[in-house]
Amino acid sequence: MLETLNHVGLTVLNIEETLAFYRQLTTVEIYEEAVRISGDGVGQVINVHQPDYTSCMVRIGQRDFELIEHHSSKGRHIISQHNDSGGIHLAFMVDNIDEVFARVKAMGITPTTEQPYTARELEGYRAFFFRDINNVQIEIGQIH
Repeated sequence: MLETLNHVGLTVLNIEETLAFYRQLTTVEIYEEAVRISGDGVGQVINVHQPDYTSCMVRIGQRDFELIEHHSSKGRHIISQHNDSGGIHLAFMVDNIDEVFARVKAMGITPTTEQPYTARELEGYRAFFFRDINNVQIEIGQIH
């Protein structure tokens, strides 16, 4: 059995710009510096012909992420919706959703709703979504 999830890999358009974006919203700790990876051996493992990418391991809170930026082996830029199989979103829990909502709007980002949504079917859970600079959906939630 698979006992532990080690990290989540997130392919991004640009690692440095992604880090700068998230540092406006949360703390991001780099725990393994970016390294350039290429070669047919790696290509066989990840099923990418002649891969050429940078990998950087980061931590947000207690969660580990591998940020991956492809260079000459860049693939398609997929923008998935919440109901697309294989689509992802990153969820952050906060103590003051109204404050975060205002900060996101001040960054020039358009949330999916005019204000945080209160889900009565989820016992008053409040949330809103927006997309980061890679078009990954971000959920901000607060439990009352």
